[in-house]
Amino acid sequence: MDNGQFVALMQPHIPTAVRIATALVGMADSEDAVQEAFVRAWKAWPDLREPELARSWLLRIVVNVCQDWRRSSFGTHRHRVIPITDELPLLSTALGDNAHVDALDLAQAIATLEEGLRQIVQLRYFAGLDATEIGAVLHLPPATIRTRLRRALTLLRHNLLPKTVAPIRSPLEAEL
Repeated sequence: MDNGQFVALMQPHIPTAVRIATALVGMADSEDAVQEAFVRAWKAWPDLREPELARSWLLRIVVNVCQDWRRSSFGTHRHRVIPITDELPLLSTALGDNAHVDALDLAQAIATLEEGLRQIVQLRYFAGLDATEIGAVLHLPPATIRTRLRRALTLLRHNLLPKTVAPIRSPLEAEL
């Protein structure tokens, strides 16, 4: 295949690739990660046996590049930013408006998930992929993706809901 065929096949997937990279490594690094993914895709292009699977093949490369990016010494020597906060809108911080604080709490809770669960949440809610697409990218059945997503959401709900605090009893009440 020539350059034109590669570009024609990959061009429609650029916006999705950028959304995935933004969700996984943050806005500042997403374009570099996508560029690296396209370089890797171009090099591996002759090995692609089924052009109809080009989308999931390319998006898997994007995910792999983002994983490498996060694990690399480049990522560990920089100031660590939770990638998801790059996408959070600037919200009003007026008194009584907790939306910004809630968004930061959510970003922090997502960051505490194990990498596999965090990746599925990011691909679903920040890159906009459905369970079938995520499954194709991660080489997992859609049912597994849905199960892991449900587990991740349960963990997030548990971490974000206010903890019930047992009422404090005075020593006098304890004697009654």
